[in-house]
Amino acid sequence: MNSTPKYRSPDGKHKLSFILEGEIRYGPSYYKLELNGKPIKNRIFGFVNLWHPESRFLALQEWLTTDYQEGPITSLTIIDLKEMLIANISTLQKGFISPIKFEEDVILYQKDYSFGQKREFEMDLRTVKNWQKMIL
Repeated sequence: MNSTPKYRSPDGKHKLSFILEGEIRYGPSYYKLELNGKPIKNRIFGFVNLWHPESRFLALQEWLTTDYQEGPITSLTIIDLKEMLIANISTLQKGFISPIKFEEDVILYQKDYSFGQKREFEMDLRTVKNWQKMIL
């Protein structure tokens, strides 16, 4: 798991900034993000992120709720930096989802369930159908 944020893409063309938004009770902090100096609107994220080695994609842990009773509910969110598109590719109720690594167009990620179980998954990003234009 990548626990330290990488503020610049490997090619140096993109910059990620974390702005502290708050913290859940007995839990981690969550953030608003800026990509290349522009805020990613209407979304909050954990500190976890992963750049594609060729700077094509950025993987993020998006928080879908900060409600202590409901959550955590997190999503693995991918940004296509070439097309400036965004997609949620997997969601986890009662746990945290984190990117592990990219292997060309495939992302490996981990789901950490609140009851202690961890499982790894992978997804070919060429199969993602729910891309949307980014709101910056």
